[in-house]
Amino acid sequence: MDIFITQNSYYFVHRHFLNLFLKNNSYIIYVREIKKGIFRKYYDFLLNFGLLNTFFSCIMEFVYFTLLSRKVGELKISITDDADLNSFLENKLKTGNFNRVFSIGCPCKINAEFQKKYKINIYNLHGGIIPYQIGRFSPIKSLRKGHSYLGASLHLISKVFDEGTIVSQDYFQTNNKYIIANYNKVLKISSSLLGCFFNGTIKKIPLDVFKDLEKSNRPD
Repeated sequence: MDIFITQNSYYFVHRHFLNLFLKNNSYIIYVREIKKGIFRKYYDFLLNFGLLNTFFSCIMEFVYFTLLSRKVGELKISITDDADLNSFLENKLKTGNFNRVFSIGCPCKINAEFQKKYKINIYNLHGGIIPYQIGRFSPIKSLRKGHSYLGASLHLISKVFDEGTIVSQDYFQTNNKYIIANYNKVLKISSSLLGCFFNGTIKKIPLDVFKDLEKSNRPD
């Protein structure tokens, strides 16, 4: 059984990953973002997505809750706070009942030492092309930097956020600057990347894409 650590969003998570969760005998850990407070969480979302996209996302959250809540109810789920995640996760790993751990939009740092301690791989599915697109809301920040490519990276976690051995990566070329459309396209390609990984397929990004991103990241 695999552990998936994520947040309980029907529009941004379950819409794209629910079929993978159901297919792979999964145990889901929802992480509530408590440390910085609920107001700061939604302020950051509003700041990055903008008012109209935030309003649209709220509507679509309700729509997909209506469409998917029955299927989501079939999942094995636990809920914990960001401050308690590592102790909660360690208690699960001590049982020896799990094969792998996957982080998908986890809002806090996972203890990388668990990999060695419990002889288990902990993967992060990041919505960005590492090492050029890192951090939270990286697709939006990358659009603002003028990046021509967006994508996703599956990598083993390390002591540093969005670092560690890269396992698989995929990309697409942007043809517009619409935040919500590109953000969902990143999630879609992330889901596809993970599905390919489960099927034994590893993807790589062409060198010219990396060269283009490196050029875009250079200071003016």
